[in-house]
Formats: sequence, structure tokens, C-alpha cells
Amino acid sequence: MGIQLDQSEIEDFLKNSHTLILATLRKSGAPFMTPLWYVYLDGSLFVRTRAKSPKVQHIRRDPRVCCLVEEGEKWVDLKAVIINCNAEIIEDDPDLEARVAKAMGEKYSAFRTSSKAMPSATKKHYSASSTLIRMTPEPEGTRSWHNRKLRGLGG
Repeated sequence: MGIQLDQSEIEDFLKNSHTLILATLRKSGAPFMTPLWYVYLDGSLFVRTRAKSPKVQHIRRDPRVCCLVEEGEKWVDLKAVIINCNAEIIEDDPDLEARVAKAMGEKYSAFRTSSKAMPSATKKHYSASSTLIRMTPEPEGTRSWHNRKLRGLGG
């Protein structure tokens, strides 16, 4: 028994996990990491972020990104999928944007803060123009593990 997740386990994990850590590359080549809500659709990962955010500028300059989705507090429960991807800014695909928005709404509706409870600075931040980013996994670019899959630990 290997520690890696099989393809169906990876897809289930990506569909049902909560937060993606996105690593982009600064102009200097240094990594820039951001936690984001995301959805997994049609074999790609999608995030929506402010159009003028640093990560969008990084992707416009260099589309190579790395995505991490993980969970677990105890060592035995550690589970992760790390994917090297090619990112693209989606600028003119209203049907895809609607599908992603619907999936995001369904996935995160219970986690959203009411606009009445949101500080005005936060409202202003999130009212700025946003951009949809699609991250397509590179061939052979996915690594995964679940420590529970080790022999004797149970799966």
C-alpha cells in the first residue's frame, strides 16, 4: 500500500477541501503565497481575486504556479495534494465565470460574513474589480500523500 492518493481520491479531496494555498513568482523569482477559497471543476482549480492584486500581476508575467491543498493536525492525519499548474486569467468567458460563481456560492455560502457585519475597509477591499484565474495541472505535476495510508495505520 502506497502513501499517495489515487486519482479518484485526489479529485474527491480537491472537490471537498476548504482552502488552497497559491504560490506565484515575484519578479525577483521569490515565491509569493496566498490562501484562497477555490473550486475544482473540469480538472482545473479556479480562484477569484482582486484584479490588481500582486498574484494577478505575477501570473500575467509568469503563469507557472504551485497549488497546495492540505488538512490534518495530527501527523497520522496529514493529507495533501500539491499541483504544479499553468495559470491563466479568464477575461472573456461569461459562461465559465457563471459556473465558477455558482460553484463558489454553493461551496462557501455557510462561511461568508454578512455585509452588515463586515467592516467598511473590508467591504471596500472586496468591492474592487475581480478576476477569475484558472489553474490547469501540468502533466506529471501532482504529488500527494495521506499518512493514514501507511501500513498498519489504517486507511
